[in-house]
Formats: sequence, C-alpha cells, structure tokens
Amino acid sequence: MSCFTFTSRSGFAAVLAYLCPVLLAVLLLLSLLAPLAASARNLPFLTSPPLGESWFGIYFNDERTGFAHLVISEVPTGYLIESDSSVKMSGFGFSREASARESYQVNRDLSLQSFEVSQTIDGSFMKLNGQVGEKAISVTTETKGNRSEKKLPIKKKVFPPAVLNLYPLFQKAVAGKKFRVSMFDPESVAVKDVSITVVGLETVDGRDALHLRNNLYPFVDNDIWVDSAGDTLRESVRDGWIETRAENESVARAFLSEAAIAKKDMILDFSLVPVDKPIEHPASLRAMTLELSGFAENLPLISDSVQKAERLEGGKVLFSIDISNPRAAAACTVPAEEAPDLKAYLEATDRILADNPEIVRQKTEILAGTKDPLPVVAKLVLWVADYVKDTITDSQTPLETLETRSGNCQSHARLYVSLARAAGVPTRFVSGLVYVEGKGFLYHSWAESYVGYWLPVDPTFNEVPANVTHLKLAEGDSPDDLAPLAGIIGVVKARVVDLEYEK
Repeated sequence: MSCFTFTSRSGFAAVLAYLCPVLLAVLLLLSLLAPLAASARNLPFLTSPPLGESWFGIYFNDERTGFAHLVISEVPTGYLIESDSSVKMSGFGFSREASARESYQVNRDLSLQSFEVSQTIDGSFMKLNGQVGEKAISVTTETKGNRSEKKLPIKKKVFPPAVLNLYPLFQKAVAGKKFRVSMFDPESVAVKDVSITVVGLETVDGRDALHLRNNLYPFVDNDIWVDSAGDTLRESVRDGWIETRAENESVARAFLSEAAIAKKDMILDFSLVPVDKPIEHPASLRAMTLELSGFAENLPLISDSVQKAERLEGGKVLFSIDISNPRAAAACTVPAEEAPDLKAYLEATDRILADNPEIVRQKTEILAGTKDPLPVVAKLVLWVADYVKDTITDSQTPLETLETRSGNCQSHARLYVSLARAAGVPTRFVSGLVYVEGKGFLYHSWAESYVGYWLPVDPTFNEVPANVTHLKLAEGDSPDDLAPLAGIIGVVKARVVDLEYEK
C-alpha cells in the first residue's frame, strides 16, 4: 500500500500520497491498491494475477476511514485492472479526503499498455488517460477549465502501482532479494523508480503469506502481506498506523451502502451522483422524469403508485415520479383491511422498535389523541425533524436517537418508522437518492406510510409528502436490503428528462 495514493487496488494511491502532503505519513493507499502478489511455502512463481474482485477496508489508527475495490480480468492482450476507492483521513492538524477510479491495461508480464484515471482530492477533480509507446508515455490531463498533453520519456518497461506487489512473484521471489521497478505515478504524473524487497514467508491470520516491503515513501515502512494465490491480505504503513485489510464482499458492500446513505465524508465525493443540469426549486416540483446511466443490470427496479421505473438499453433506467395526486393512484393499491401483507409494516424488528415501552410512551405524548392516519403521519414527521439534529452519526437504534437527539437520515427514518408503527400506521423504511441543491443527487433514507395509499415522507427534512426528487432504490433497513446499492454507488450518472412544477 502506498501513501494516500489511490492507485493500485482502488485508485487509493494518488489520493493517499496527496492526502498527507507533508506527512509522508499519510502514505496510505498506493500499496493498498497493489493487491497482487503471492506466497507459498517455496515462494511460487506466478504467471498470471489473481482474477476476480477483491474488497478492502482502509483504517487510520485502527478507525475505518475508507474502502477500496479491485477487479482484475483477462483480456486478449493481457489483463485489465480496475479499482475504485475513497478515503478521508484526519489527524495531526490535517484533514484530507480523496476518491479515485482507475483502469490499467497491462501486458502478460504486467507492464503497462494504457490507462484512465480520475480522482477528486479535497474537492479538486483531475482526469488522466495515456498510452505507452516505445520511448515515451503520452499523457492527457484534464482539470476544471484546462486540458494539457505531455510525453514522459521511458527507457524500459513501466508498471502501474496496482501491480507492484505482484511483480516479485512473476520474477521468482526469494527471501532477501530486491527488485527495482519503473512505475507510472498518476498522482504526480511522472515515472519513478521503486525498490521492492522480499522479506520472507510469515503467517497472517493463520495463513502463509509473503512479506514484501517497498520504498514508495521515504522514511516510512510500507509493508505488504500476500497469500499464495497473489491476493493481498494486509498492507501497513508505519507499523499499522495506516492499514488496508482484505474484507468479505458482503461486509464491504454493506459498509459502502451504509456509508453512502449516511453521507459520511470518507465517500461523499465518490457517492455523489452528478446531474447534467441543476434542478431549481425542487420543493416546488410536481413531477420529474430522470434517466440514470450505469445502472446495475441485476438491481431490481421499484415501481409503485408514485414512482415508475423502466429499464432501457445500455444500462440506463428511466424513472418517472409524480406526487401530484397519489390518491388517484391508490385505486391500484390494496386497502389495508384487505391486505394482510401490510401487517409486516406494523411489526417490531431488531432495529424498528415499534413495541418498545419508551417508543409507545413517546408516540402517545406526541399524538395527544390524534387518530386519523394523515394527521398522525404529519405530527410524527414534524416531531422527528424538530427533535433530532441531523448529523453524520453512525446508524443507531431509535432509543439511542431519542437519548442523543442526533443522528443521520437513517436514524431519523428508523425512529419515525418505529413511532408510526406504534401508532398503528403501516410504515416502511426506504432508501435511494435525493437531490441536494448545488451538489446533485446523494444517497438518502426516508419512509413511506400507508394512509390508504403509500405516502412518501421525509422525517429528516420535515416533508409530507417527500419532494419529487426522492428516487426509491431499496426497501428495508437491514444490511442485506441496502447492500445492492453498492453495485451502483460511484457509477451512476443522472440526466434530467422532464420537470413539472406546481401551478
């Protein structure tokens, strides 16, 4: 792993290096994204990198500060190495955040053919693409309002950061042996020499692992452990000050979804869904038609009385949302008394505490005898929005939210759903995207209450109904319910097709 460099595993390289400019310390990710190396009892010789996808958590002083995702696939001329990553690190008086998406086409020997890298560091965007020639690398750089081209002279084969840890295993690694590699550094847009030392075989989490060390960042040790298949198990900067740890896919996807919905700083830039043009006065919208591109083919589409979703060609989905007259659409919705399945939306769960005595007591106090569904919903939404301060606090139980009076959008929604169910109003927890003026679409959680039809409400922003820019992508609040969102976070873009305002 290398210092804040979002490049290897997940573009982490460039980011990390920059993240900690003066503190060579913050050398976080480069090495992180370099999850390609292997080991075995006799230091095996590898002829191909480990194919497939890998997930990693990034930790600073043992606190999770980001993630990295790597995919390696075989192509006719060699291999394609793609990575996504995002991180925010704070300490010693500095705060840096960065996200990156990197794609490297390499030959069979892992030497670089071409690349595309986009990265956002402290809000500043840069995009690179380039081609390796016989004597130089042609690089095009794009930043806000500027585009430039240059050639980087080379005298030998050049490798991307993502393969640094794998390179020794392609050369018959032997304990104590040192390799010198010419590496393209996307953060500095330069070619630099990197020294890699094979420390030897060790045991990590009960598995044989090859211990490597490189000098990507002077004065700070950058250690990597990889298993016999070439998969990185762990990377460490300065004795664990910054670590990258391999993770189970389901755990990693659940974290990514939760972090995006909670709008955590570490992935806020990464998860933002850009839109082709700003939406003015979203609170005054009656209807909206939006096209999302890069939408995962296997992610289920949700259509109901308010939202219609239609899959188009090329990974695009057309969403039409209309809140002008939900009662008219209610004709196709089964009334509560005839729909036993609505009982599930009145039940208590591990995180929806509808039968908890304190929740019941609070509900009774708020409503003060109000019984009709619409006034009940309006009172509860207003109370939660006023009572709970909006923060990026990790998702918590409704009782903790009551106690602290603070929480993220999930905390608001979970408390509201608990109170509404306690009041006898079938209510469900939903998540998706909402438009934020001046930014774009962000991941968000809100709720829907059944009042003869499903009424979307937002207890974070005190909206009854929730404004039209609420685009529903998931129902339910469990990690399994939210994990599918990870397939589109950092990938989708939005195009406004049509807007209709209240007259």
